[in-house]
Amino acid sequence: MKKILSLLLVGWFIFLFGCAKNWTTDPTTIETTTTDTVINEQVTDERQTYESKKDAFSIQFPGTRTFQENVYWSSVMFSSPTNEEDKIRENVGIMKKPMSKEYTLEEYYALTKSELEAQADYAEVENTTITINGVEAKKIIFKSSMNNTKLQFEQVFLIKNKIAYIITYTATEDTFDQYIKKVNEMIITLEIK
Repeated sequence: MKKILSLLLVGWFIFLFGCAKNWTTDPTTIETTTTDTVINEQVTDERQTYESKKDAFSIQFPGTRTFQENVYWSSVMFSSPTNEEDKIRENVGIMKKPMSKEYTLEEYYALTKSELEAQADYAEVENTTITINGVEAKKIIFKSSMNNTKLQFEQVFLIKNKIAYIITYTATEDTFDQYIKKVNEMIITLEIK
């Protein structure tokens, strides 16, 4: 099981690297994987509801965000509006990962922590337990570097029916605080079906 989790985490970090590298352009010119199925441009700041029947969850997101499905091993990825000064486009990705056995949040965190610590310049900032729609979740905030860019992440994972749902917000250290309030407003609307 540790090997599977390691592979998943390696895939996730490749995903984050891809975000840092490819999401600096206009959303209509993003290079996507062959499984990418939808690019949805929204122009209002009103909340929209995204639902994945395949992965059995829904979440509300600000209408100013764009999203793509099935990209970089995530079910869906939401991106902030384009800002010319950004080194990367801030984004929120949601992954669904079946597990071979039931883990507690602390066990899952312990398994993933050693992989997180392997990142360049890794530093954990916060580690708390929260509740999302009646389901206990683990929230960690950490810093790392990729391609000489200092990044900051908020990762929330919850486990239900031997499935881990992992939500990761990625931004530069400079822009992290600019979007965190809207990201957290988004995260608390996650509903597992």
